[in-house]
Amino acid sequence: MYELFILGQLMDRPMTGYQLRKALVSVVGQELTISFGALYPLLDRLAAADELTLAFKPTPNKRPQKVATLTTAGRRHFWTLVLAPVALNKQTQLTFQIKLNFLHLLTIDQQLAVLTDFKTFTQGQLQRLTDQQARLQHNIHMVVADIADALLVNELQQVRAQAQLNWVNAVIQAKKESAL
Repeated sequence: MYELFILGQLMDRPMTGYQLRKALVSVVGQELTISFGALYPLLDRLAAADELTLAFKPTPNKRPQKVATLTTAGRRHFWTLVLAPVALNKQTQLTFQIKLNFLHLLTIDQQLAVLTDFKTFTQGQLQRLTDQQARLQHNIHMVVADIADALLVNELQQVRAQAQLNWVNAVIQAKKESAL
């Protein structure tokens, strides 16, 4: 997933590791970003796979900066990743957030495909939360106070998921109208 972000960011222009991490924070938030200790080895791995090049760029006031530039193989890998179905796991939400960040690189049909996949995921998320709510209400292995707290958290998650579904429906509608 971070690989997708790096390749997508480099589709527009070469960037340093610091710039990539800063861009990621702006898309996914500080809590979900990648550490520099994980970012730089990932950049090295992508360079070893010939998906990007790393070169030092001189700067006037400090040491040279290492700049990542996308290769043709990196562009192909980006397209494979951004158009691939998203597996349902603990990273699904984050993967969709990253994909949504690159809608400007996609055709309208590709945008609608990504958005529709996100909508399907969100609808499933709402259904799973509703099912969880029903199981919580009848859980004989939990104390009443724990059930009440768990139901509050479930309600918050449902409100977030519903807002997300409303948002994606509006974006899909706007994209369809702009395509006419």
